[in-house]
Amino acid sequence: MKKVIMFLILVMGISNVYSSQIVINSRFKPLSYEELYLSAMAEAAYRRQQKECFEQYQQKAYECYNRQDWNGFLTYSNYALDCGWYNAKLYYDRGVVYEKLCDFKHAKKEYKKAKKKGYAYAEGALQSLKITEKEYKRRQKQNRR
Repeated sequence: MKKVIMFLILVMGISNVYSSQIVINSRFKPLSYEELYLSAMAEAAYRRQQKECFEQYQQKAYECYNRQDWNGFLTYSNYALDCGWYNAKLYYDRGVVYEKLCDFKHAKKEYKKAKKKGYAYAEGALQSLKITEKEYKRRQKQNRR
């Protein structure tokens, strides 16, 4: 019973033990194998829950993307990324949406993240963004005249 209660406390996040030691009276005391096992189980359960959260929000984000609801996509993709997981394509698609909204600064930032995470098309998108941004600024300048 004591093991079950300790496991539930760890899973619920009330007590997060991230090291293999605890401090008692200014001395380190190694955790027992049982405590290490329970800590690992709690961490695995937490990560599984975070991944499920990410996948749910990502699915909602892409539903908004398919409806061309750009603000909804950005909102749900923010929620997904706040879960602690990422997908390089998600960063790329965020860049595409920011580009469609003519927010070139954020688009560039997202493309760079996608490139850093290894998404192959991000480099081409960055190059294309430079051209698009120059064209947009040129048109804005012409419209002012």
